[in-house]
Amino acid sequence: MDDESQHRPSLASPRSGDGAQKRLRALVDASPTLMLGLDSDGVIKLVNPAVEAASGLHRSALIGQRFEDLLAPSSGGIDGWTAEAPTEHALRTALGGERRVEWRMVPDRPLAWVFGQDVTAARAAERRLRAVEQLAVVGELTGGLAHELRNPLNAAMLELTSLARGFRRADRTDDLASVEVARRELGRIDRLLADFLWFARPLSATTQPGQLSSPAEAVARMVSAEVAARGITLSIDLDPAARPVAFDEDCIRQAIFNMVRNAIDALPGGGRIALRVLAAEETTELEVEDDGPGIAGDPARVFAPFYSTRPWGTGLGLTIARRIATDHGGELRVQSAPGRTVFTLALPAIDP
Repeated sequence: MDDESQHRPSLASPRSGDGAQKRLRALVDASPTLMLGLDSDGVIKLVNPAVEAASGLHRSALIGQRFEDLLAPSSGGIDGWTAEAPTEHALRTALGGERRVEWRMVPDRPLAWVFGQDVTAARAAERRLRAVEQLAVVGELTGGLAHELRNPLNAAMLELTSLARGFRRADRTDDLASVEVARRELGRIDRLLADFLWFARPLSATTQPGQLSSPAEAVARMVSAEVAARGITLSIDLDPAARPVAFDEDCIRQAIFNMVRNAIDALPGGGRIALRVLAAEETTELEVEDDGPGIAGDPARVFAPFYSTRPWGTGLGLTIARRIATDHGGELRVQSAPGRTVFTLALPAIDP
């Protein structure tokens, strides 16, 4: 008889045959439910593999321990546990973590039986759902607030434009400069509100299959005059082998525009931007590459809301682009080094 079997009390009554006992033991070992047998002092005499998997401890390390020692200190002990009402307490793991478990106890002799249902994943899913619901509420409130703010903002911009015209005719240079500062700041607020509206915008349910070359070419046309004026060379390369993807045209165009906008801002003294659509194994990818100075530190921090290295930036452009990618079942990645920064939008490819 091996050492492990010596630690296992009989799972059947003395009158049970060896075949019945083996079948019962096989059922206990195969069950995903955590099962422990405790003696009258609460010492573990039997565990099944589900307990080993949840705790990270081998059976030999569990047998002989007090069951209460495996629980988080906040559990308050096992007195009062019943079979009718589950009691949720944390099970400590070998690596110092915790698993959330709903426990039930069935008093019996010679062993009391404890059954546990690991609800760690369920509790994590509930927390994620609550976070999503809270974000949805915040997004809805943000969108409504942005709409309300844009009306008085537009009125103020019109008044400042009229005031600037008057100062220009009167040759009041100092006053005109002050008005222009105010107009620039209001313009920044307007861009921030526009980004808020995009951030709060839900994904359209009317995604259609199409080629990423369509929004890529549209964005290239949109920025062609600006990049030429800034001394930037914009090239576009479309792989004919790239498969179509399912996307919302407006959303993906906005994501690509935000990526290209970021590249333009990274080249204040001119440079090169390459816009590429590539075929990958399971995705179709769109790359925006620039030869600017690169991103200092961790490049992924540019996706954090409100992170911007430029005083006129809102810090939401790349956050929005990444959210659009995620909403489409894809991802937005970044690689950066001095002289080469590449943002890659990867979306699931579909059969032509």
